[in-house]
Amino acid sequence: MDNSTASSSNGGGDGNGNDAVNWVALVVSLVALLGTIAQVLQQYYASAAGYVNCGESVMGEWHNSKRRKFRPYELRFEVQFEAPVIFVSFPANQKGPVKNQPINYVNGTPESLKATRSLLPQDEEKHRQALRESNVHTADNERATWVTLLSQLQSMERESAQWQLQQQKIGPPQPLLADFSKHTLAIAVQAKKRSWDTMPSDVRKPYATSAMCHVLEIAAMMGIYWKEFDRSKDKYRGEGNGFILTGSHVADLGLMFTFRIYGKSRFEENRVIPVDEVKELCCGFVSTIFQETKDRRRLEFPNEESRDLGFLQLGSQDEVAETMVQIECNTNTADYFRKDDKKHDHLFPVAFELLGMLGRTLHIRNSCFRMLPNPTPYHWDKNFFNLRRLIKEYSIRIGDTDILPGVPQVQALEELSKSVISALAADKGKAPEGSVYSMDVLNTLHDALDQCDKYLRTRQRDLLRMVLREHFQEVMKMINNPGLGEDEAAEEGDLERDDDSSTGKPKARRFDELSAASPEERQEKFMDIYFYVVLNQVRERAVQSFERRRSTHYAPSMRGRSPSLESNNSVNRPFSTPPTPPTIVASSEPSSPRPRELAHQRGISMPLLEVPRIAGHLPRGYMDTESLDTEAATIWCTLVFRMLCWLLLHDFHKKDVQIPKSELLGSRLPVYIA
Repeated sequence: MDNSTASSSNGGGDGNGNDAVNWVALVVSLVALLGTIAQVLQQYYASAAGYVNCGESVMGEWHNSKRRKFRPYELRFEVQFEAPVIFVSFPANQKGPVKNQPINYVNGTPESLKATRSLLPQDEEKHRQALRESNVHTADNERATWVTLLSQLQSMERESAQWQLQQQKIGPPQPLLADFSKHTLAIAVQAKKRSWDTMPSDVRKPYATSAMCHVLEIAAMMGIYWKEFDRSKDKYRGEGNGFILTGSHVADLGLMFTFRIYGKSRFEENRVIPVDEVKELCCGFVSTIFQETKDRRRLEFPNEESRDLGFLQLGSQDEVAETMVQIECNTNTADYFRKDDKKHDHLFPVAFELLGMLGRTLHIRNSCFRMLPNPTPYHWDKNFFNLRRLIKEYSIRIGDTDILPGVPQVQALEELSKSVISALAADKGKAPEGSVYSMDVLNTLHDALDQCDKYLRTRQRDLLRMVLREHFQEVMKMINNPGLGEDEAAEEGDLERDDDSSTGKPKARRFDELSAASPEERQEKFMDIYFYVVLNQVRERAVQSFERRRSTHYAPSMRGRSPSLESNNSVNRPFSTPPTPPTIVASSEPSSPRPRELAHQRGISMPLLEVPRIAGHLPRGYMDTESLDTEAATIWCTLVFRMLCWLLLHDFHKKDVQIPKSELLGSRLPVYIA
């Protein structure tokens, strides 16, 4: 009995021990199973590469678009997210680069901030501080730079609109302010779905997409000026207004730009005028008052040869020289611009003179913005001249009846110049000289330019082109060969060293006198040279060239071979008459060229071509040469006045110069923003 009892006790003890072992084995197995399941899940979730790179610390508000999508046939997760496509267009545009996606415009309003998923800079900084306090450590270099770019673009629109509202309150009541609806240039954003699977291995953050032309335009709008632009090495660097924009080539992707902030930015009077023509100025092109087709495709511009004065190319010294050839200047004038050892300026670079004479008015009426990208390779430094004083000196000269006829257009120019001077004088006490202009002054200048444009568009295009040609030929010759111009004028009896009746001082005749003149006298001497030297030469040569072209289809140089018999017997025709050869019956006596008196009364040219008269009157259909003299002088005065008003109405940053890149006008080369 004792043995059986012991056996049963031993059997029961083995059962309890086995049960414990089984339970332990079960628990271990379950833990192993759970670990395996967790490991498998971790492997699946780890297959979602790039998910942590699309966090809020990197993409800001755009991080809400990230998600994992399971690929059952690949047994992995794919990370998808949305990134912006940033471009520039007019606000009414309904076609963007991403099809079937809404276009959201950057205008600084709460609606725009929500639509573009961006914050203003101050709100952005507060949000990042909150992330730091919640133990989410975010270093500044973790943020995608396009997030900062969108924030600054929103700030640009908001700050500039607030500044303009403050300017409207200065002085008397102003008309309705031109708001965002009047802009023809705006930053637009579209969302585009992307997959981390397509990200290059060297790129660790989502990037925004744009185009080369749009990056140039955005940089100009933000006040960034290019310091380096080397397309052969893909090295790009722009600075200005507290921003740095750098670009370089990224393997397996292309050209990528990085946007950084290094200082305080400001968007007030330095805000670029939001007009569509800024796109052209960024690449050195300038639309003129004679451009008729405003909707021309910009992609065609670099491959076209301009046959009219519709637009100018001023992006480099060679392009300025080609533009001089376009207005039919001689080879010497073009060579002056091609060579670095030649002078290109008097009070300011001559290229700005051409820009002011023909450039389209880009100021938006009832707006205070004046800044534009500089389309020329020359600096615009206002420390060496004063445009207000130039306008004043012009007003004095235009009213001198000894040098100009009292025709209606000259009288209109005199009145316009006085109205501009009055507006500037009334505005002088409100702001320091040369700084901010009131809206009243800007609208007055805009009205004056409209009057000039109306007149110039009705003139005979050939005569206007020849006035331009002779003006720049004479100015560039006088700048680079000061003695030559004076000797020629002396030979023609046109160099009178008389004193100015208003000041008792001798009139300036050479541009090198400007260097020795004091700042107070510089503008006076400049206008002396223009009205008492340049005007006479331009008037005479433009009329003679115009008449020769009308009679021979060719305008030889003033210092070329002697005028032919046909040229001296040419006829004057009204502007509407096509340039056909004359049909006047020759007299029985052999005709021969008459020697022409080159001496002039003060500013009054003698007839340049002999015209047969009947009973003391010109034949029907003829125009007196003196009428052409008056016409040429009036065109010249209008161009000079328009140049002064245009340069007063618009402005350029002192450090901004054009780096040659005309081939990039309208370029849709894809570029990326880190």
